[in-house]
Amino acid sequence: MDFEVNDRKTMQAAIAALCRFLDEGGLSADRIFDSRLVASELLGNVFKHSDGIARLQGEIRDGFVEIAVWSSAAFVPPELSRCSDVYAEHGRGLYLVDRICEERTATDEGEIVVRIRI
Repeated sequence: MDFEVNDRKTMQAAIAALCRFLDEGGLSADRIFDSRLVASELLGNVFKHSDGIARLQGEIRDGFVEIAVWSSAAFVPPELSRCSDVYAEHGRGLYLVDRICEERTATDEGEIVVRIRI
């Protein structure tokens, strides 16, 4: 499945479609929740840190949910994430993504690919 995401409204529709796709694929509610959280964080970062449009791709492959998020204005997150201070208002999203996912990679072209073990 592949969706172009232009704003928060299309972001919500794309994430809902991803969840339906995963549900139809027989994934557990926990893995669907994890996938929703990861997709939401990664797409949210596109809109927070760049001015471009995004593309969301999702598939089930070899025992993993693979989610790819691409931004037309490349946003490459840091390789290592840290949890923000307890009093910080932001900065936990990528840390949560990294705790949920088995792996996260990013390209110079602005694509972030994560794998969540089923």
